[in-house]
Amino acid sequence: MTMQADLFGNVPEIVIDIHETKGRKQNAVKHLMSMLDKEGIRYVVEQIPIGDILGPNEIVIERKTVTDLVNTLRGSASGVPRLTRQVEGLLEYQRPYLLIENILSIRRDPVKGCIYVPFKSRQTKGKPYVVTMETVNYIHPSSLDALIDSIRERGIEIIEGYNALHSAGLLFNILTGRETGGRPSGERLPVIRTRKSRDSSADEQEFFLAGIPGINVVRARSLLSRFGSPIEVINHTDEWTDVPGIGPKTVMHARRMLFSSYAPNKDRNEADSEED
Repeated sequence: MTMQADLFGNVPEIVIDIHETKGRKQNAVKHLMSMLDKEGIRYVVEQIPIGDILGPNEIVIERKTVTDLVNTLRGSASGVPRLTRQVEGLLEYQRPYLLIENILSIRRDPVKGCIYVPFKSRQTKGKPYVVTMETVNYIHPSSLDALIDSIRERGIEIIEGYNALHSAGLLFNILTGRETGGRPSGERLPVIRTRKSRDSSADEQEFFLAGIPGINVVRARSLLSRFGSPIEVINHTDEWTDVPGIGPKTVMHARRMLFSSYAPNKDRNEADSEED
């Protein structure tokens, strides 16, 4: 569903999920709204099923803090981690992003196997000190990095923010095209998509190929249209560059994953043994 013009002919350039605007805390999305208002860029706030922000040309952005990111690893009632479902939804769009709002400000402690996330800073009265209060999160720094890398390998671009205001600036640049030097010609309006279940063979085939590094659902569909079946797609990796939007770098990463011998990660196996 493409956003339509209002009674005055104004078409919103950006769609923001209503849940991101609730509460008193100033998050990146609230700062972004202030920036958009200042620049006179039209946006609407409503409930959207995939992502937290939709922009032109198939942009979808999910916003999380580090704590949010770790918490979404917990399973849902169906036994599927929320993060997995959210990643699958983002891959319905051509330009999926995950903003981690405070990833650049965390303090890592590999010895204790945890990270410290700042939540408040204040200057000590009468002294030139700034006191930062932190909350501890028991995820090993290496595990956090591996989680982020796994999301990136699915074809989702990671936006790394220091705090809410810094993150808002990064979002603004992406949504307005300023990170690439201006808006592209032939810009398409934001599109709202619904989450769909994989209840057909085509859905399952798209989902399977979208697990390859650098391949999202849109690229999976293009590959299947060109080669006919998942096995033929894999057998013709050298020809993927003939498909629009797929370059040599994507092919290199895909071939490395598909054709390398399986070598279990020692550290991961030890961690799995400890959990058992």
